[in-house]
Amino acid sequence: MMENAARNTARGRPRKFDKDAVLALIVKVFWAKGYSGTSLDDLATATSLSRPSLYAAYGNKLSMYLASLEIFGQRMATEAVAALATGPDLPTGLQNFYGAALDIYLGKDEEMAQGCLVFTTAVTEATNEPEIKAMVQAQLAGMDQAVKAHIAHRAPGANPAAIAAAAELASGTLLNLATRARAGTSRERLSEIARATADAVTALIRP
Repeated sequence: MMENAARNTARGRPRKFDKDAVLALIVKVFWAKGYSGTSLDDLATATSLSRPSLYAAYGNKLSMYLASLEIFGQRMATEAVAALATGPDLPTGLQNFYGAALDIYLGKDEEMAQGCLVFTTAVTEATNEPEIKAMVQAQLAGMDQAVKAHIAHRAPGANPAAIAAAAELASGTLLNLATRARAGTSRERLSEIARATADAVTALIRP
């Protein structure tokens, strides 16, 4: 009888799982299908968890998507933005920045390239979901500021208007690369665009 009770208790106890690992799977689903295109069944299937378990751990679908955007933004900061500081000069730092972004956009297999989670999925939802819009704006502003600060640091004494224009070109190119990556453009071609942008940015701030 005690054995039966123990089995019943074990059966009723929620299954433990690694929340970070499961959230990584959730990110992959949203990245592939977007917010509107992803159903709760998709998320449940990908994570091997029931809907109630997902709700209990992460909240509703919007909460899971916002968490996914936050994770993606952190990855861009730690991998792509951090690469700006590498290299001996501005164009090299920018090329390393774009190279790190392409590593994220293209993944390990270019045939499964998905571009940018923010640019290719979130911007289409921003008009309908204020919380998504706010997060997208915050992430874009953070990226713009990081790029502008780096250019200003690498080009002390440059005209502020030229720095602002160069920063807009540099950060705006991410959208171009992300869209083309998702559309299947080769890394070689994307790298050419990145190099051309790095050269153009450098030319803008020359005296």
